[in-house]
Amino acid sequence: MNRPRWLAALLLALLIPLCSAPPGMADDKRPPGAAKGRDLSMQQDNPLLASPFEPVEKLRYDLWRELPKADKDEAWNPSRNGAAVYLDPTVLDYDDQIMPLLKETTTLSYTGREAWAASVVRVDPLREYLKRAAVQRLDDAKWDEIVVVSALNIQKDKNQKEKTRHSEDVIQEVLDKYGIGDEAELLGSSERQNCSRCARLYRPDTPLVFGHPYDISVREYVDREVEIAWARNKVVHLGPEAERNAEKGVREKYARRVERRNGTAKDKLVTDLGEVRRGLEARYGHEPSPAFSVDPKECPDQGTGTQSLGLQQTSVLTAAAKAANPCDDAEDTPRAATGLGSMLAAPGLSTGGIDFSSMELRYLSDPGDGSGLQYSFSADFKPLKGDARTATGRAALSQSSDAFFVWLSLAPQNFWVNLNPDEPERIVDDRLGRTDAGRVLLEADLRMKKTVGELIHPHGKLGRKFWNRVRGDCMSFRNWILPAPASVHQDGDRLYILDAPLDVKMETQYLKDNGASSAASCPEQDKATEDHNEALFRDLILPRLKKAINTAPEYADLRRVYLARVAAEWYRELSRTKDTTYGDLIDSGDIESWRRTGDWQPTDTFDRYVDSYTKGEFKVTDRTTEGNTTYVRSYVYGGVDLTRIPLKTVPDDRFTSDFAGLPQSVDRSLNAPSAAAGDETVWLGSPTPRQAKAGIGAPAEREAQGKQKGQTEQEAQEAQEAQEPVSSGTWALWLLPALLLAPMALLRLRRRRLDAARRASHLRRNAVGRPRR
Repeated sequence: MNRPRWLAALLLALLIPLCSAPPGMADDKRPPGAAKGRDLSMQQDNPLLASPFEPVEKLRYDLWRELPKADKDEAWNPSRNGAAVYLDPTVLDYDDQIMPLLKETTTLSYTGREAWAASVVRVDPLREYLKRAAVQRLDDAKWDEIVVVSALNIQKDKNQKEKTRHSEDVIQEVLDKYGIGDEAELLGSSERQNCSRCARLYRPDTPLVFGHPYDISVREYVDREVEIAWARNKVVHLGPEAERNAEKGVREKYARRVERRNGTAKDKLVTDLGEVRRGLEARYGHEPSPAFSVDPKECPDQGTGTQSLGLQQTSVLTAAAKAANPCDDAEDTPRAATGLGSMLAAPGLSTGGIDFSSMELRYLSDPGDGSGLQYSFSADFKPLKGDARTATGRAALSQSSDAFFVWLSLAPQNFWVNLNPDEPERIVDDRLGRTDAGRVLLEADLRMKKTVGELIHPHGKLGRKFWNRVRGDCMSFRNWILPAPASVHQDGDRLYILDAPLDVKMETQYLKDNGASSAASCPEQDKATEDHNEALFRDLILPRLKKAINTAPEYADLRRVYLARVAAEWYRELSRTKDTTYGDLIDSGDIESWRRTGDWQPTDTFDRYVDSYTKGEFKVTDRTTEGNTTYVRSYVYGGVDLTRIPLKTVPDDRFTSDFAGLPQSVDRSLNAPSAAAGDETVWLGSPTPRQAKAGIGAPAEREAQGKQKGQTEQEAQEAQEAQEPVSSGTWALWLLPALLLAPMALLRLRRRRLDAARRASHLRRNAVGRPRR
């Protein structure tokens, strides 16, 4: 049958304005039928491995980690289509749209059966899928990352409580919530081709990609309507019933075609998702080895605080006891996800804006049972601006952990470094110089001297002001980086580091505080001139130097190892009053596990300092006075001294009023990233290695939740115990008496039956009592 093309075009023109579109649609100019787009199954065997699908597959992986064991397969259900929309940051408001959107889902939002996530991805892997003008716009604005929202569809459940919602519907609701219009669309991706309904949620010019063909195509839609018109026309003389049956036949033919296509897509998705799942588990399924542990590959040894099970070591009891203690066999029991580990095990896109370069240790706890240490880091929330590389986070975690154990193992009187060209033999303690913590201190000392040089340079505004007021022909800058009082709060075996600033003092004050007298920096210059120049430096330069050391990115490593020093100082005090997991390490002098790697030597930093010093980097020698050049000799000495850590305890009432919600945020962070409303800080933590294996969560949070429901202390405790995850081994110990009683009861019952049988007829007595041959 020849179908006139003009008729198809006429029908298409009539159908477009008549078809209804879902609420929130971008435009209704897309023709009816599944969205026209780029079929990536034509380009590679598994299209889901292409970069436009990475956020969707990572959403599935995060959901798989989140769901209980019995429901984990739901995350990889091929009937739950995944889709994503990539957004243009050049048309979004950073504070009102990007920030709140990304902060709502640090990993994913999972409420009921709704699963979606907002994350950040790099532009480079997506360039070939974006329009050329969009790429140019991003390049001109210097955006190398963009925002993406991904979601899974929601199928109608058996109880009819959840209505079917397409993944595009979920995404549209999220965008509407934050006032993000269709002008922000850069790219849309869907595992299955966007159905005819969802296709029109996108602007007609938005590029779309899909994994497998799905639903009725635009061409088939037109062909079907043309066939229906012809079929009805052929039987019009037979009446309305015949017309309806003719139309029904055509629709059923196309429905069978679509059903076969959709079934094929589902079958292929089963295979594709299986490959994606295995790849993600191999790539991201292993969290970083436990930090703040002497042997990261194993759980820490049980200390004196650990209670013995006190059971006879029969084969059955030994197996049960071993299963009850998840730390006894690190290989057999996988670790549960932790707040920090889940972030560092994931690719950069799932971090949702966490700046790993700002990670700082702010919480530490030793439960006292030998299971290890709990800890939590704070990090800044800086979408598209911070360092979202997980490698940066892993390095920060390792650096803090190693420094903590170095500060425990070595004697505090050796925690100093000194860069002085006249003292090459007194750079750093020998053992401290073999650690990364020693390297950080020396590099910070060198960096401080460079910062001073930048601040006092006469070609800068501050430098000109400084040198115009300098007297004499000699100026000495002897500065020491020192700990300022650290504000901490202790709650039993839990430490919260609330504030830990670093101070900078000139050497005269530094020596005076240490009970020593200083020699004249410029012997040929009178004391009044020296005092004037020192006061000038203290007033103009020192405040800027302190600010840099406490806030500038180049001093982040120093601040990180210093926070570990504060935690170690508290841990030393704690170990004096109770049994702790690592109390035996204190002042042991053993740094073997935390020796630096690479070829760096302390003399390398010293030589760089001497080279800079002799070449004049720190020696400003030009100052013009009334047209004459006066040469002023300047010296920059000093160092870093962390030998003494002053701790200032914040009392309970002030902690409760000024830091309300902090314990809850920290507790939540042990199992998942945590961020308080209105706060631009994300908390990333971990329970002890043994707790992580057992899946133990945050007891303080559960206790607070129980009390909020009006429970008494006893009821809250009972509720907490009822909710506490129990390992299979613990169940084995609890059930062991019942398991032993059951066979004993069966033996006794069998014996009673045999005795009864023997007392019965002589034939039965012979049957049951005859000895076995």
